[in-house]
Amino acid sequence: MTANIISPEKLPPEGAEHDGPGGWPSLHGAMNRHDAEQVLGCAELAAGLDEGDWVEPWYGVVFPAARVHDQLTRAAAALLRAGPHAVLSGATAAAMHGCDSAAGGVVHVTIPYDRELRSQPDLVIHQAWIRECDVVELDGLRTQALDVAICELLCTGEQRSALDCLEQALAQLGDTAERFRALVAERLARRRDRRGTRQAAALLQLAWSRPRGELVGGAR
Repeated sequence: MTANIISPEKLPPEGAEHDGPGGWPSLHGAMNRHDAEQVLGCAELAAGLDEGDWVEPWYGVVFPAARVHDQLTRAAAALLRAGPHAVLSGATAAAMHGCDSAAGGVVHVTIPYDRELRSQPDLVIHQAWIRECDVVELDGLRTQALDVAICELLCTGEQRSALDCLEQALAQLGDTAERFRALVAERLARRRDRRGTRQAAALLQLAWSRPRGELVGGAR
């Protein structure tokens, strides 16, 4: 994976992959329904949806049914549904950064306060202040930076899952793990929404900075 800052104005087709039907731009197979109708035809797409060859998981976005369990495709579809300033967040963002314990079928997306969109089955919508310096591009998708995602997960996620995800991130970071822990602590201290921060701080102190199976001085 490559990571760099991405502007919210960088939308398909400019930021898209050419992996759609006939080389039409799509984002990991996901397309706006309007674009899919342009390349396939309205009747053909409707037939594909009726026959189960295509799926429309959320209003206005479609992708081939063969990709229904592809996490990148589902994440891309969620961003297309949520709009240009949306960002993958929380558990979904952590999974994008390689925290397998955070992976799941539900996609978490954060949108700005001036955007209105309700959560839907398998799509959880959060609202927050989004700073572009906290957004990175992973596999072409706007994603919260790892420390931002972990901070949110610790505050709002299920405790066991959040702790497992944090420990996996710390284990991956090696010598920089404690610096990362301090960075998350700083984010918690500056978090505007104070809900869940006490729980998050406790989990942050509890977390191991190395794999749980590693023995130190003969003790775990």
